[in-house]
Amino acid sequence: MMQRQKFTRPEASVPLMIEMPINHFSKIHSSKEGFAQLEIEPKGIQKKMSRASTQSTTVQCNGKSIKIHAIQTGTVAVKRSHRSHPTAHFLTPIKISLDKHFTEFMPIWSWLIEHPEGNIVIDTGENAKVMNPDYFKPAGKVIANYSKKNFRFNITKENEIGFQLRHLNIKNDSIKNVVLTHLHIDHTDGIKDFKNVEFIVNEQEFKRPSGHIPELVPNWFKPKTVQYKNDFITVFNQAYPLTNREDLLLIPTKGHTNNHASVLFKTDDFDILFAGDVCYHQEQLVNKKLAGINADYKESRKTYEKISKYAKQRQLILLPSHDSNSAIRLKERQFL
Repeated sequence: MMQRQKFTRPEASVPLMIEMPINHFSKIHSSKEGFAQLEIEPKGIQKKMSRASTQSTTVQCNGKSIKIHAIQTGTVAVKRSHRSHPTAHFLTPIKISLDKHFTEFMPIWSWLIEHPEGNIVIDTGENAKVMNPDYFKPAGKVIANYSKKNFRFNITKENEIGFQLRHLNIKNDSIKNVVLTHLHIDHTDGIKDFKNVEFIVNEQEFKRPSGHIPELVPNWFKPKTVQYKNDFITVFNQAYPLTNREDLLLIPTKGHTNNHASVLFKTDDFDILFAGDVCYHQEQLVNKKLAGINADYKESRKTYEKISKYAKQRQLILLPSHDSNSAIRLKERQFL
């Protein structure tokens, strides 16, 4: 069941916590089940991101060669307490604002799969206008001040996904769908480059977005909202098939937002999980260390557990959207 919908600006009575960019005041659950709450540095992390924006590899699916392009749409740095150090109270954004230390610049990955049924884009990344000091002004003074203080972007026009797709000779009329894992600006700010292309968002993420800024979304944006099918896949249970062959699935990976989703690509030899912001880097999931801010930490733990369990049943490459090593991991077939 599906329908096309459009964004509406939140009512004035909606608490500020719902409108915080990238994330928001979160439901914090006490740390149990061995989930540590300490900062970890990803192994081999690239402290300086290169300007090389697109990396490509080929996989086999249903006996056919399919290209996957990792498209880096610039970089972002967040406060260290945003990436790690979850806290047991609802004042997390204040903690982040008081934190004087930023992370290194991390990539903002979008993905293009040249599927036989039509090209599939996963997330749209950032755009160069975010470098404008007044970019967040339409969202109001509080959001604008919070964003300028707590996020640093490094985006050029050449980083934008539209520019890079043109460089790859990919035209909009060849794109079957643009699939959004969730509605944070570093995943949606490239929407502008896909007018007249069908967007797909899971229905509950659209109805209950966490931390989106509707003022920055084009007014023509009306995605197709979809519902998961039950008993469709092992471990995750629910899924929505994005292709007729059912080799590309939208699956629930809740936690970062209330209804965050990921895209699972089932190739002939292994599976690939385009994981959005399930974690900031793979080592967080491996070591069961939660990010510093999520909509629901309890759901984040469950998502970690499901991904780990699935990886024991089927070789899996994990590709978080801000992991410096995601493109390398895909190219070199490094499994979780």
